[in-house]
Amino acid sequence: AEAGAGGGLRAAAASALAAVGLFCYQRAHPPEPLQLLRAMARESPPLAVCLANGKPTVVDFYADWCSNCKAMAPTMRALEKEYAGRVNFLAVDGADPRNADLVGRFRVDGIPHLALITADHEVETALIGMVPKPILEEEMDALLAAKPLPWVGYDAFRGKSHSMDDIL
Repeated sequence: AEAGAGGGLRAAAASALAAVGLFCYQRAHPPEPLQLLRAMARESPPLAVCLANGKPTVVDFYADWCSNCKAMAPTMRALEKEYAGRVNFLAVDGADPRNADLVGRFRVDGIPHLALITADHEVETALIGMVPKPILEEEMDALLAAKPLPWVGYDAFRGKSHSMDDIL
């Protein structure tokens, strides 16, 4: 029985070392930005789910060819983790023809295009281009507190309804 217990301890120690090794490898070799964007898109919940759960939503329109999108990918993933369970993050490949309807409905005319939607389904603003993480955090915090956004960008719906009920 003692030999079995020793073997179990060795297996547990080896498993722990393997986990630490994998963690260190992943920290030293983060995923390529394009892989990260595609993974975020695959993992994104459908927009209908986002709108039904009572949380603010960020819709991130990106394209494979967009250097700013790739540069922002690690920031967007970090924000997704930081605000997990409180803010929905939806990544959409804006160059994919299958997403043309959504691109049109959000009036995307520049990539990256971050549409910020309140928990009450109102599109507050769109931030286009490179946006620093601290600004995005301020925006997320304002969305969560149901306060006016400190940074207002492009109003794609000027003079029209900002309600997702009307947009979709």
